Amino acid sequence: MEDVTQVTQSAQGKTESYFDGGVLQLLGWRILGGLVTSITLGICYPFAVNWLYAWEARHTVINGKRLKFTGSAGGLFGTWILCLLLSIITLGIYGFYVPIKLRKWREANTFFEDEIPTFDAEQKLRAEKASYFDGGFWQWLGWSILGALVTICTLGICYPWAVQMVYSWEQRHKVYCKRRCTFDGTAVGLFGTWIVCLLLCIVTLGIYSLWIPIRILKWKAKHTNLLVNDSSIA
Repeated sequence: MEDVTQVTQSAQGKTESYFDGGVLQLLGWRILGGLVTSITLGICYPFAVNWLYAWEARHTVINGKRLKFTGSAGGLFGTWILCLLLSIITLGIYGFYVPIKLRKWREANTFFEDEIPTFDAEQKLRAEKASYFDGGFWQWLGWSILGALVTICTLGICYPWAVQMVYSWEQRHKVYCKRRCTFDGTAVGLFGTWIVCLLLCIVTLGIYSLWIPIRILKWKAKHTNLLVNDSSIA
């Protein structure tokens, strides 16, 4: 559990956290990524992942600092092939570990745009391992299972609680340029938005569902802040 005495840099009165990507952009990248992945039978999935991660990062601002994803599909390709082979050998069991591998690779290649003005600056931060994800597989699995159970048992009504639990855990384990993130979003705060989204999906015969991922990304970014002090980072 994070130290409750740690103080967050609040967006109010200081610098704002937000996501400014649009639904058509997200839809376009997902369609392109899906086509590339399907046509290559999954071999070129790293390209789809890289495109989506880069798009999401450049539209995410945390306390006034815009993110920049510097990973490449080539850098992920070897890891992806290894994951595929291990998943085949273990009859799919290793596949459960893949999401954590992707998270670690993603955050290790994500920095604040204003802190990598040059290639040398980026390489220096890489050498220092200034950005990383330190969440563990069993933690992620536990929160994911708990969230799924809560959602299923309540017939989807308590889905916001599942989302909040997983996102809160995930955000607290992200470090960008030696600054750890924290998350102050609540399930109650998301509940109203979720109900509105469900009603709009019903009214539009499901068409509004295309906007839900963007609504979630905006809510997620809005409630992500940076810790002012974090003794766990040297």
